[in-house]
Amino acid sequence: MAVSQHKRRFFFFCILVALVVLCGTIVYIKGGNFFYNVNDLKIYSPAMPNTTVVSDSYKQDVKIVLLVWSKLWGQPATSFEGVWKKGNERGQCPVACEVTIDRFRINEAKGFIIHASDPKPLPPSKHIPWILFTQENPVFTGVLNSAEYMSQFHLLASYRLDSDIPVPVYYKPKLDPPIAFENKTGGIMAAFSKCERVRTAYLKELMKYIKVDSYGGCVHNKNGLAKPYRGDFKKAKENLERSYKFVIVFFNQDCDYFVDDQLTHALHAGAVPIVMSTDKVYEFLPGNLKNAIVNVRDFKSPKDLADRLNFLMGNKTEYNKYLEWKTKGLGNIKNTIIGQYWDKKFCLWCQMCESVAQGRWHKEGLKPDNCKARDYKDWGIRVG
Repeated sequence: MAVSQHKRRFFFFCILVALVVLCGTIVYIKGGNFFYNVNDLKIYSPAMPNTTVVSDSYKQDVKIVLLVWSKLWGQPATSFEGVWKKGNERGQCPVACEVTIDRFRINEAKGFIIHASDPKPLPPSKHIPWILFTQENPVFTGVLNSAEYMSQFHLLASYRLDSDIPVPVYYKPKLDPPIAFENKTGGIMAAFSKCERVRTAYLKELMKYIKVDSYGGCVHNKNGLAKPYRGDFKKAKENLERSYKFVIVFFNQDCDYFVDDQLTHALHAGAVPIVMSTDKVYEFLPGNLKNAIVNVRDFKSPKDLADRLNFLMGNKTEYNKYLEWKTKGLGNIKNTIIGQYWDKKFCLWCQMCESVAQGRWHKEGLKPDNCKARDYKDWGIRVG
Protein backbone atom coordinates (compact mmCIF):
# COMPACT_ATOMS: atom_id res chain seq x y z
CA MET A 1 0.00 0.00 0.00
CA ALA A 2 2.83 2.44 0.94
CA VAL A 3 4.68 1.58 -2.26
CA SER A 4 1.58 2.30 -4.34
CA GLN A 5 1.17 5.68 -2.69
CA HIS A 6 4.82 6.55 -3.39
CA LYS A 7 4.33 5.59 -7.06
CA ARG A 8 1.26 7.78 -7.36
CA ARG A 9 3.05 10.74 -5.75
CA PHE A 10 6.03 10.26 -8.05
CA PHE A 11 3.70 10.06 -11.07
CA PHE A 12 1.91 13.32 -10.16
CA PHE A 13 5.25 14.98 -9.48
CA CYS A 14 6.46 14.05 -12.99
CA ILE A 15 3.29 15.45 -14.54
CA LEU A 16 3.71 18.70 -12.60
CA VAL A 17 7.34 19.08 -13.73
CA ALA A 18 6.33 18.42 -17.34
CA LEU A 19 3.61 21.09 -17.19
CA VAL A 20 6.02 23.67 -15.73
CA VAL A 21 8.58 22.94 -18.46
CA LEU A 22 5.89 23.12 -21.16
CA CYS A 23 4.53 26.45 -19.88
CA GLY A 24 8.03 27.88 -19.61
CA THR A 25 8.80 26.85 -23.18
CA ILE A 26 5.62 28.48 -24.50
CA VAL A 27 6.34 31.73 -22.66
CA TYR A 28 9.94 31.66 -23.93
CA ILE A 29 8.84 31.18 -27.55
CA LYS A 30 6.06 33.76 -27.44
CA GLY A 31 8.26 36.24 -25.64
CA GLY A 32 11.05 36.03 -28.19
CA ASN A 33 13.79 35.36 -25.60
CA PHE A 34 12.26 37.88 -23.15
CA PHE A 35 10.91 36.76 -19.78
CA TYR A 36 7.92 38.71 -18.53
CA ASN A 37 7.18 39.37 -14.90
CA VAL A 38 3.43 39.96 -15.20
CA ASN A 39 3.20 41.53 -11.76
CA ASP A 40 5.20 44.65 -12.59
CA LEU A 41 5.77 44.31 -16.36
CA LYS A 42 9.52 44.57 -15.98
CA ILE A 43 11.42 43.01 -18.84
CA TYR A 44 14.63 41.02 -18.47
CA SER A 45 16.79 40.43 -21.51
CA PRO A 46 19.64 38.04 -20.74
CA ALA A 47 19.98 36.94 -24.34
CA MET A 48 19.98 40.37 -26.03
CA PRO A 49 23.50 41.61 -26.85
CA ASN A 50 24.40 45.31 -26.79
CA THR A 51 24.54 45.56 -30.54
CA THR A 52 25.70 48.64 -32.42
CA VAL A 53 22.92 50.83 -33.74
CA VAL A 54 22.67 50.62 -37.51
CA SER A 55 21.27 53.31 -39.79
CA ASP A 56 19.56 51.06 -42.32
CA SER A 57 16.20 52.52 -43.35
CA TYR A 58 13.02 50.46 -43.25
CA LYS A 59 10.89 49.61 -46.24
CA GLN A 60 8.07 52.06 -46.88
CA ASP A 61 5.42 49.48 -46.01
CA VAL A 62 6.91 48.68 -42.58
CA LYS A 63 4.87 50.01 -39.67
CA ILE A 64 7.01 51.90 -37.15
CA VAL A 65 6.04 51.07 -33.57
CA LEU A 66 7.63 53.23 -30.88
CA LEU A 67 7.53 52.01 -27.29
CA VAL A 68 7.36 54.62 -24.53
CA TRP A 69 9.71 53.20 -21.95
CA SER A 70 9.36 55.96 -19.36
CA LYS A 71 6.43 56.68 -17.17
CA LEU A 72 5.39 60.26 -16.48
CA TRP A 73 6.16 60.99 -12.85
CA GLY A 74 5.24 57.45 -11.88
CA GLN A 75 2.15 57.12 -14.10
CA PRO A 76 1.75 55.35 -17.48
CA ALA A 77 2.28 57.77 -20.36
CA THR A 78 -1.12 57.07 -21.92
CA SER A 79 -1.32 60.58 -23.37
CA PHE A 80 1.50 59.65 -25.76
CA GLU A 81 -0.32 56.69 -27.29
CA GLY A 82 -1.79 56.84 -30.76
CA VAL A 83 -1.97 55.35 -34.25
CA TRP A 84 -1.37 57.31 -37.45
CA LYS A 85 -2.26 55.80 -40.82
CA LYS A 86 0.13 56.10 -43.70
CA GLY A 87 -0.78 59.09 -45.85
CA ASN A 88 0.07 62.66 -46.73
CA GLU A 89 -2.89 64.42 -45.14
CA ARG A 90 -3.00 66.14 -41.76
CA GLY A 91 -3.68 63.60 -39.06
CA GLN A 92 -1.78 60.96 -41.04
CA CYS A 93 1.94 60.20 -41.45
CA PRO A 94 4.19 59.46 -44.43
CA VAL A 95 4.94 56.13 -42.72
CA ALA A 96 2.52 53.97 -40.76
CA CYS A 97 3.17 54.95 -37.15
CA GLU A 98 2.12 53.83 -33.69
CA VAL A 99 3.17 54.87 -30.18
CA THR A 100 2.40 52.46 -27.35
CA ILE A 101 3.17 52.02 -23.65
CA ASP A 102 2.56 48.24 -23.81
CA ARG A 103 5.87 46.60 -22.90
CA PHE A 104 4.54 43.21 -23.99
CA ARG A 105 4.99 44.54 -27.55
CA ILE A 106 8.72 45.10 -27.14
CA ASN A 107 9.56 42.73 -30.00
CA GLU A 108 7.51 44.89 -32.41
CA ALA A 109 9.23 48.12 -31.35
CA LYS A 110 11.48 49.97 -33.79
CA GLY A 111 12.51 52.55 -31.17
CA PHE A 112 12.23 53.47 -27.49
CA ILE A 113 10.98 56.84 -26.21
CA ILE A 114 12.47 57.99 -22.89
CA HIS A 115 11.22 61.11 -21.09
CA ALA A 116 14.05 63.10 -19.49
CA SER A 117 11.92 63.86 -16.43
CA ASP A 118 11.56 60.11 -15.81
CA PRO A 119 15.01 59.07 -17.03
CA LYS A 120 15.40 55.64 -15.40
CA PRO A 121 15.31 52.72 -15.69
CA LEU A 122 16.63 52.69 -19.22
CA PRO A 123 15.49 50.20 -21.88
CA PRO A 124 16.96 46.67 -21.73
CA SER A 125 18.73 46.74 -25.09
CA LYS A 126 20.32 48.95 -27.72
CA HIS A 127 19.40 47.09 -30.88
CA ILE A 128 16.92 49.86 -31.80
CA PRO A 129 17.32 53.66 -31.44
CA TRP A 130 16.60 55.47 -28.20
CA ILE A 131 14.70 58.76 -28.48
CA LEU A 132 15.05 61.31 -25.67
CA PHE A 133 12.09 63.67 -25.17
CA THR A 134 12.19 66.81 -23.01
CA GLN A 135 10.61 70.24 -22.77
CA GLU A 136 12.54 71.32 -19.68
CA ASN A 137 16.00 72.87 -19.52
CA PRO A 138 19.20 71.21 -18.20
CA VAL A 139 19.29 73.21 -14.95
CA PHE A 140 16.09 71.46 -13.88
CA THR A 141 16.74 68.18 -15.73
CA GLY A 142 20.21 67.12 -14.71
CA VAL A 143 20.57 64.14 -17.06
CA LEU A 144 20.79 66.55 -20.00
CA ASN A 145 24.15 67.72 -18.63
CA SER A 146 25.53 64.18 -18.40
CA ALA A 147 27.79 63.14 -21.27
CA GLU A 148 27.54 59.49 -20.19
CA TYR A 149 23.75 59.52 -20.11
CA MET A 150 23.26 61.48 -23.35
CA SER A 151 25.70 59.32 -25.32
CA GLN A 152 23.27 56.41 -25.05
CA PHE A 153 20.58 58.20 -27.11
CA HIS A 154 20.23 58.53 -30.85
CA LEU A 155 17.51 61.16 -31.41
CA LEU A 156 16.53 64.29 -29.46
CA ALA A 157 13.03 65.75 -29.42
CA SER A 158 13.13 68.90 -27.31
CA TYR A 159 12.35 72.60 -26.91
CA ARG A 160 15.66 73.39 -28.64
CA LEU A 161 15.23 74.66 -32.19
CA ASP A 162 18.45 72.86 -33.17
CA SER A 163 17.28 69.45 -31.91
CA ASP A 164 16.47 66.59 -34.30
CA ILE A 165 12.76 67.19 -33.71
CA PRO A 166 12.01 70.65 -32.28
CA VAL A 167 9.02 70.75 -29.94
CA PRO A 168 9.09 74.05 -28.00
CA VAL A 169 6.35 75.00 -25.56
CA TYR A 170 5.67 78.20 -27.46
CA TYR A 171 2.85 78.55 -29.92
CA LYS A 172 2.00 80.80 -32.82
CA PRO A 173 0.79 84.20 -31.54
CA LYS A 174 -2.74 85.24 -32.42
CA LEU A 175 -3.43 88.41 -34.36
CA ASP A 176 -6.45 89.37 -32.24
CA PRO A 177 -6.45 93.18 -31.91
CA PRO A 178 -5.26 94.45 -28.53
CA ILE A 179 -7.12 96.80 -26.22
CA ALA A 180 -6.32 100.38 -27.19
CA PHE A 181 -3.47 102.10 -25.33
CA GLU A 182 -5.75 104.62 -23.62
CA ASN A 183 -8.17 101.90 -22.48
CA LYS A 184 -5.61 99.71 -20.75
CA THR A 185 -6.11 100.08 -17.03
CA GLY A 186 -2.90 98.40 -15.84
CA GLY A 187 0.76 99.23 -16.26
CA ILE A 188 3.04 96.23 -15.58
CA MET A 189 2.08 92.82 -14.22
CA ALA A 190 3.98 89.70 -13.18
CA ALA A 191 2.65 86.25 -12.32
CA PHE A 192 5.35 83.69 -11.64
CA SER A 193 5.48 81.44 -8.58
CA LYS A 194 8.68 79.45 -9.03
CA CYS A 195 10.98 81.90 -7.29
CA GLU A 196 14.29 81.30 -9.05
CA ARG A 197 16.68 83.52 -7.11
CA VAL A 198 17.98 85.82 -9.87
CA ARG A 199 14.72 86.66 -11.60
CA THR A 200 13.10 87.19 -8.19
CA ALA A 201 15.90 89.54 -7.10
CA TYR A 202 15.66 91.41 -10.41
CA LEU A 203 11.91 91.86 -9.97
CA LYS A 204 12.41 93.19 -6.43
CA GLU A 205 15.02 95.67 -7.67
CA LEU A 206 12.84 96.77 -10.60
CA MET A 207 9.93 97.44 -8.23
CA LYS A 208 12.03 100.07 -6.45
CA TYR A 209 11.80 102.26 -9.56
CA ILE A 210 8.43 101.40 -11.10
CA LYS A 211 5.11 99.95 -9.97
CA VAL A 212 4.56 96.26 -10.79
CA ASP A 213 1.43 94.27 -9.91
CA SER A 214 2.75 90.85 -8.89
CA TYR A 215 -0.01 88.22 -8.83
CA GLY A 216 2.24 85.17 -8.44
CA GLY A 217 3.87 83.65 -5.40
CA CYS A 218 7.10 85.60 -5.98
CA VAL A 219 7.12 89.13 -4.51
CA HIS A 220 3.33 88.87 -4.27
CA ASN A 221 1.52 92.18 -3.83
CA LYS A 222 -1.70 91.75 -5.79
CA ASN A 223 -4.65 89.34 -5.50
CA GLY A 224 -7.09 88.32 -8.20
CA LEU A 225 -5.48 85.37 -9.98
CA ALA A 226 -5.81 81.69 -9.13
CA LYS A 227 -2.73 79.76 -8.12
CA PRO A 228 -0.83 78.06 -10.97
CA TYR A 229 -1.97 74.57 -11.99
CA ARG A 230 -5.40 75.14 -10.45
CA GLY A 231 -8.41 75.48 -12.71
CA ASP A 232 -7.90 77.31 -15.98
CA PHE A 233 -5.01 79.40 -14.68
CA LYS A 234 -3.35 80.12 -18.02
CA LYS A 235 -6.55 81.34 -19.67
CA ALA A 236 -7.38 83.55 -16.67
CA LYS A 237 -3.83 84.93 -16.71
CA GLU A 238 -4.04 85.74 -20.41
CA ASN A 239 -7.38 87.52 -19.96
CA LEU A 240 -5.89 89.60 -17.16
CA GLU A 241 -2.87 90.48 -19.27
CA ARG A 242 -5.09 92.09 -21.91
CA SER A 243 -5.71 95.06 -19.63
CA TYR A 244 -1.99 95.66 -18.97
CA LYS A 245 0.51 97.51 -21.12
CA PHE A 246 3.42 95.23 -20.12
CA VAL A 247 3.86 91.70 -18.79
CA ILE A 248 6.98 90.42 -17.01
CA VAL A 249 8.16 87.31 -18.90
CA PHE A 250 11.20 86.07 -16.99
CA PHE A 251 11.96 82.45 -17.88
CA ASN A 252 13.30 80.26 -15.10
CA GLN A 253 16.76 79.97 -16.72
CA ASP A 254 18.77 81.37 -19.64
CA CYS A 255 19.61 78.07 -21.31
CA ASP A 256 19.97 78.23 -25.09
CA TYR A 257 16.59 78.09 -26.82
CA PHE A 258 14.60 77.76 -23.60
CA VAL A 259 11.40 79.73 -24.23
CA ASP A 260 8.03 78.69 -22.81
CA ASP A 261 4.37 79.63 -23.19
CA GLN A 262 4.60 82.69 -20.93
CA LEU A 263 5.67 84.52 -24.07
CA THR A 264 2.74 83.13 -26.04
CA HIS A 265 0.21 84.32 -23.45
CA ALA A 266 1.52 87.88 -23.41
CA LEU A 267 1.62 88.11 -27.21
CA HIS A 268 -1.88 86.63 -27.52
CA ALA A 269 -3.16 89.19 -25.02
CA GLY A 270 -1.68 92.18 -26.83
CA ALA A 271 0.54 93.17 -23.92
CA VAL A 272 4.23 93.89 -24.50
CA PRO A 273 6.44 91.18 -22.96
CA ILE A 274 9.43 92.27 -20.86
CA VAL A 275 11.70 89.30 -21.49
CA MET A 276 14.57 87.83 -19.44
CA SER A 277 15.82 84.82 -21.35
CA THR A 278 18.29 83.13 -23.62
CA ASP A 279 20.10 85.41 -26.06
CA LYS A 280 18.58 83.28 -28.81
CA VAL A 281 15.09 84.60 -28.08
CA TYR A 282 14.89 86.38 -31.44
CA GLU A 283 14.93 83.02 -33.22
CA PHE A 284 11.47 82.63 -31.68
CA LEU A 285 10.40 86.06 -32.95
CA PRO A 286 10.49 85.80 -36.75
CA GLY A 287 9.25 88.34 -39.24
CA ASN A 288 7.40 91.27 -37.71
CA LEU A 289 7.66 89.80 -34.22
CA LYS A 290 11.28 90.92 -33.92
CA ASN A 291 10.15 94.26 -32.45
CA ALA A 292 7.45 92.79 -30.20
CA ILE A 293 9.39 92.59 -26.91
CA VAL A 294 11.34 94.70 -24.45
CA ASN A 295 14.53 92.70 -23.97
CA VAL A 296 16.04 92.95 -20.48
CA ARG A 297 19.46 92.24 -22.05
CA ASP A 298 19.36 95.68 -23.66
CA PHE A 299 19.61 97.41 -20.27
CA LYS A 300 22.55 97.63 -17.88
CA SER A 301 20.43 97.56 -14.74
CA PRO A 302 16.85 97.32 -13.46
CA LYS A 303 16.85 101.13 -13.07
CA ASP A 304 17.73 101.61 -16.76
CA LEU A 305 14.91 99.26 -17.69
CA ALA A 306 12.48 101.11 -15.41
CA ASP A 307 13.41 104.43 -17.05
CA ARG A 308 12.54 103.02 -20.47
CA LEU A 309 9.26 101.54 -19.25
CA ASN A 310 8.24 104.81 -17.58
CA PHE A 311 8.85 106.59 -20.88
CA LEU A 312 6.79 104.08 -22.88
CA MET A 313 3.91 104.19 -20.41
CA GLY A 314 3.36 107.81 -21.30
CA ASN A 315 4.08 107.67 -25.03
CA LYS A 316 1.34 106.05 -27.11
CA THR A 317 3.20 106.32 -30.41
CA GLU A 318 6.39 104.65 -29.19
CA TYR A 319 4.48 102.03 -27.21
CA ASN A 320 2.34 100.99 -30.19
CA LYS A 321 5.44 100.24 -32.26
CA TYR A 322 5.78 97.06 -30.19
CA LEU A 323 2.30 95.99 -31.31
CA GLU A 324 2.52 96.76 -35.03
CA TRP A 325 2.72 93.02 -35.78
CA LYS A 326 -0.89 92.70 -34.66
CA THR A 327 -2.05 94.73 -37.69
CA LYS A 328 0.78 93.96 -40.14
CA GLY A 329 0.71 90.22 -39.49
CA LEU A 330 3.67 87.96 -38.77
CA GLY A 331 5.26 88.51 -42.17
CA ASN A 332 7.35 85.94 -44.01
CA ILE A 333 8.24 83.24 -41.48
CA LYS A 334 8.26 80.16 -43.73
CA ASN A 335 12.05 79.88 -43.86
CA THR A 336 12.49 79.99 -40.08
CA ILE A 337 12.60 76.93 -37.84
CA ILE A 338 9.93 78.26 -35.49
CA GLY A 339 7.71 79.21 -38.44
CA GLN A 340 8.00 75.69 -39.83
CA TYR A 341 7.20 74.30 -36.39
CA TRP A 342 4.07 76.43 -36.09
CA ASP A 343 2.82 75.30 -39.50
CA LYS A 344 4.02 71.70 -39.35
CA LYS A 345 1.85 69.19 -41.15
CA PHE A 346 2.72 66.09 -39.14
CA CYS A 347 2.70 65.60 -35.39
CA LEU A 348 5.66 65.00 -33.10
CA TRP A 349 5.18 61.23 -32.97
CA CYS A 350 4.95 60.99 -36.75
CA GLN A 351 8.23 62.90 -37.04
CA MET A 352 9.84 60.42 -34.66
CA CYS A 353 8.55 57.52 -36.75
CA GLU A 354 9.85 59.16 -39.94
CA SER A 355 13.29 59.67 -38.45
CA VAL A 356 13.48 56.03 -37.40
CA ALA A 357 12.10 54.77 -40.71
CA GLN A 358 14.64 56.78 -42.69
CA GLY A 359 17.56 55.79 -40.45
CA ARG A 360 18.20 59.41 -39.43
CA TRP A 361 19.69 58.92 -35.99
CA HIS A 362 23.07 59.53 -34.41
CA LYS A 363 25.11 56.35 -34.20
CA GLU A 364 27.63 58.08 -31.92
CA GLY A 365 24.95 59.25 -29.48
CA LEU A 366 23.90 62.74 -28.36
CA LYS A 367 26.07 65.48 -26.88
CA PRO A 368 25.34 66.86 -23.39
CA ASP A 369 23.44 70.13 -23.15
CA ASN A 370 25.55 72.14 -20.73
CA CYS A 371 23.83 75.10 -19.15
CA LYS A 372 24.97 76.91 -16.04
CA ALA A 373 22.45 78.34 -13.62
CA ARG A 374 21.65 82.04 -13.92
CA ASP A 375 24.00 84.40 -12.04
CA TYR A 376 23.24 87.82 -10.51
CA LYS A 377 26.15 89.52 -12.28
CA ASP A 378 24.80 88.42 -15.67
CA TRP A 379 21.84 90.76 -15.16
CA GLY A 380 23.39 93.82 -13.55
CA ILE A 381 22.12 93.29 -10.03
CA ARG A 382 23.85 93.00 -6.69
CA VAL A 383 22.62 91.23 -3.58
CA GLY A 384 23.82 91.27 0.00
